[in-house]
Amino acid sequence: MIRLLAGLWLLLMPLAPATAAVRAVFVGIDDYRFSTSRGFANAGFANLAGAVADVNRIRQALGQALGVDFGPMPARPGCQQVGDAAITLVNHCATRDRILAAWDYVIAQSRPQDIVILYFAGHGSRFIDGKVLDQASRYNSTLMPHDARDPEAENLAQNDIIDHEVRSVIDAATRRGVRVITIFDSCNSGTASRDGNSASRSAPSLAVEGLTPRRAPAQYGNLGAWRVHLAASGDGQDARESGKVDQRAGVFTSALARALAAMPDASFADIAARVAVEVRAVTNGQQVPHAEGALRASLSGNEIKVPLYRVVNDNSGLFLVGGQLLGVTRGSRFALYAGTSAALAGDGVTAMRAVVTNVRGAVAQLQLEGPAPADLPAELVARELGHEFGGRVLPLRVDDPAAAPVAAALGFVRLAPNAGLILQRGDDAMLLSRSGGPMLARLPLPGDPAFPDRLQAALGKIARVEQWLAALRGGEDLCLAVSNAESRGYNPASCPIGPPPASVTLAKTKSIRLGLVNRSPQPRQLYVFYVGPKYDVTLVLPAFGGRDEPVLPGGNLRDAAGIFPADLGDVRVVALSSNLALDATALEQTATDVIDADACLSAVAAAYCKPVSASRSGGLGDINGWSAVVIPARVLP
Repeated sequence: MIRLLAGLWLLLMPLAPATAAVRAVFVGIDDYRFSTSRGFANAGFANLAGAVADVNRIRQALGQALGVDFGPMPARPGCQQVGDAAITLVNHCATRDRILAAWDYVIAQSRPQDIVILYFAGHGSRFIDGKVLDQASRYNSTLMPHDARDPEAENLAQNDIIDHEVRSVIDAATRRGVRVITIFDSCNSGTASRDGNSASRSAPSLAVEGLTPRRAPAQYGNLGAWRVHLAASGDGQDARESGKVDQRAGVFTSALARALAAMPDASFADIAARVAVEVRAVTNGQQVPHAEGALRASLSGNEIKVPLYRVVNDNSGLFLVGGQLLGVTRGSRFALYAGTSAALAGDGVTAMRAVVTNVRGAVAQLQLEGPAPADLPAELVARELGHEFGGRVLPLRVDDPAAAPVAAALGFVRLAPNAGLILQRGDDAMLLSRSGGPMLARLPLPGDPAFPDRLQAALGKIARVEQWLAALRGGEDLCLAVSNAESRGYNPASCPIGPPPASVTLAKTKSIRLGLVNRSPQPRQLYVFYVGPKYDVTLVLPAFGGRDEPVLPGGNLRDAAGIFPADLGDVRVVALSSNLALDATALEQTATDVIDADACLSAVAAAYCKPVSASRSGGLGDINGWSAVVIPARVLP
């Protein structure tokens, strides 16, 4: 999640407020105004038979799992839309304007850490619009309201709800600190989108021009917010209904309802993995559900991020995906698990252990500390047991005799009287700061039993970031521009040719603007990180744990408009490109003055902590395609 607002909020906001409310908008459309079933022969899509029933099914399942009464289903043919906790729109009630107004309404009624659920069952589609190029794939996935594809409209797609608009709604919610769950049982729903044979929830793709999507809000936010997206299928895939015509049900929604009944307190990743197994089996692998976002959170819980890494066994050895790009170092030790559930539990007693023997670019090679079992899986999940910094890489000045031996005992710290990083005694605490910069952390006094662990945690965050950034080099085929440019006329593809600037100046009162261009001759995955003055690391793009398609040569990643720096001081903006899909959230960390919670949430399924393109049968492929750019910046009032 984007953590660019003041870290103070993270310390003051309650983690699980008892007053948190749940609000939902449920949309189900079987009857389309302009479908072939209504006599529009050229529409290319027919009415559905199971979407409205899916609304009833998911309302009941979510209500039981959350302990919320969503009220009765709307009476037919009327539009009883608003209940105490939900707005339900079905068939002719579910027009574009009503859906968007309902989404806006429940978000406006919500407070920080409330939960908003947006469910849609109906047709989905996609189109190319040369003037709305915010997708790396150049396709915009759409949700189709009841009034979609009016043949007499000036633009055939003008009543579709495009994924750009869905993102603006999510941004508006997270800006308020609201937690958002989007669940779409429609075609192409991996980014926002059902197809008519068994039946399928899809409509023909369109080539359109000149759509004007709703603008995103002026500022992203945090305040404990997160977003989760559960989708029936990936881009370009059908979302299917099954059963007799009068008993139709979405395969995805049916599986999700059963998962919620069986495991209501599980993480989203647990639920998504169970749903994926069932849907793949029912559709013979032709429909693959998609999940992204804060998958280590639960329906009513908080998200706890634990850096985990994908490991591939390709018969020539064990390789950790991400390598140098994700800060992995030679000599570091990992526990290996068959799945993410065990990795998060952290049971290192029964886990296999391995050490990094070589790091190159986007991959690190592992060597097992013992014999390899005969049934070693094709993929594993790694959790770091010990990070090897390669010596005393972090110079530190300690102005307190009692604290000096504790700091010296840390193998990565070098005591240096002229170091810019300073640890000194205050009135009632040890103060960690950088010369000329902000205080990084208030720590217990040396006599406190918690002092060694707190000191190691704070200094470890600093050392990890500095070592990671020092290892990144080679930005010839990646261009990054950072500025406070005004949004009007801004072109994210206007990244200048030449070496990056030595430093830029940013105003805290103005939005950060990015230009990020793939100048490689091959498609690349692009990532942008923001390193704050207190060494907090946030994945800015793709935002909120999202996953983007590879950016084509010469293409640019969409701009991160609306992100404001949280604190004054020296920051860094980092861009990575890789021909491998990385779980870049492994690099995120909280600030040096934040005490991290223990990693002890419910089990998280392996299938959805990995990149969406991960396969249990394929190897790593070419691992040499990567690049990185680091731009220092100073945030001023």
